[in-house]
Amino acid sequence: MLAQTTSSKTYSKGDYKRLSDRIRKNPNNIESADYEMLQALRLTYKDSLAIVFNTLDRLAHGIDKDCVCTYRIKRIESIISKLLRFPDMEVQRVADIAGCRCIMTNTNQAVELYEKIIKSSNKLPFSIKGDPDRHNYINHPKEDGYRSIHLIVQLNDEGKKVIEIQIRSLEHHNWATLVEISDVIFNSKLKEYGPKVEPELYEFHKILSKPDCDLTIQDYTQIAEISGKYKYLEKIGSIFSANTIELRQQRNKLKMSKICFFLISTGSDGKPLLRGFKNFDDAETAYFEWFSNNSDNKNIVLTHLNKTSFDKLSIAYSNYFLTYNATTLRILQAISIVATNAYNHFVLSKFKKYYKAFWYIVTIWFGDKLKEANFFNHDIDIRKSRQKKNEWSSSILSSVYSINRIVIDMQKRFSTNPFYFIMKLAKNEIDKKLSRGIVYLRRD
Repeated sequence: MLAQTTSSKTYSKGDYKRLSDRIRKNPNNIESADYEMLQALRLTYKDSLAIVFNTLDRLAHGIDKDCVCTYRIKRIESIISKLLRFPDMEVQRVADIAGCRCIMTNTNQAVELYEKIIKSSNKLPFSIKGDPDRHNYINHPKEDGYRSIHLIVQLNDEGKKVIEIQIRSLEHHNWATLVEISDVIFNSKLKEYGPKVEPELYEFHKILSKPDCDLTIQDYTQIAEISGKYKYLEKIGSIFSANTIELRQQRNKLKMSKICFFLISTGSDGKPLLRGFKNFDDAETAYFEWFSNNSDNKNIVLTHLNKTSFDKLSIAYSNYFLTYNATTLRILQAISIVATNAYNHFVLSKFKKYYKAFWYIVTIWFGDKLKEANFFNHDIDIRKSRQKKNEWSSSILSSVYSINRIVIDMQKRFSTNPFYFIMKLAKNEIDKKLSRGIVYLRRD
């Protein structure tokens, strides 16, 4: 449970209006006193977050014991960015300075939680502002494919702080965080500017937002083509692999049973840093110190999760950790589908291109898993904790199983008709070199 205290710093509406004006007037030269004022504003949300988060966490776990509930107070850079994008907004009226997020296992559970909040609204310590269906992006997805439910709630006490609640499925969360991962690795600015900077990557993610049942072979081909052009899985995979090992080792040094606040940092190099704290005040002090001395312009976020595992921590903030995202499996699956479709339609050059690309990615991936298994076997910290050891070994095995399943499904789709002997010869040539352990494959 999130502890509750009261901030001693108070400012008037006029103070906040003048602060907003100063930031817009000179956003590249903000005074230290103004940064401190923004931090003081962030801290005023602590008690309200305690009430909303604890209520939401209880409701969500009553529906889905495997859900991931977290909260954060908006980063100072994000508050400033929002003020610049909305010239009439005053800083204290930003609706999502404080936010809670519930990631449910599937869409039905996400909708069930949303409906439970609506039906129980007269019994909850907060009320919903405006039309609760106004920002239901599950029923009405955004143009770019974003799906989630946003609710703006207001505490019923005298403070009447406004908190944003986000409810989404794990699949929709993975998609949304992969967009942010693309922004970090490819500097695509998809979240901020849509298709203006990298229109192909925008289209790539828009197609990936569709459920599998709605994807056509043209969609799969476009996913495979754009992935190949950007070396998407190769670049992301190499960063994920390195960060998984690094972050596991950082995490294994923490006594997770006593920690529920996590300070996460990542820069343009994609390397993460994780620090753990027992209480809100120490964590916020560390956040502001880190922010104030952030010469490398790293992304820094402070988050709260109760009794969490490494995998749940990675899922909740994969856009910061850059360790894993299940949507990448859909990209690999798309490449396999395009390869088998070309085979079954006698398009030899296309088949060879994508079949080789598929195995090139899988070969690298299995090499990375072997490297991770080696670190697992030599990590001293996990020997002290059966829970950490089981958690890491299960994660490695689950990843191997997921890739193996895609491989098996691909092999089943190849036609066994003898008429395909030319295609089969080409496939056998690639398969034989793979079976001999000759890693000669490369992207065309």
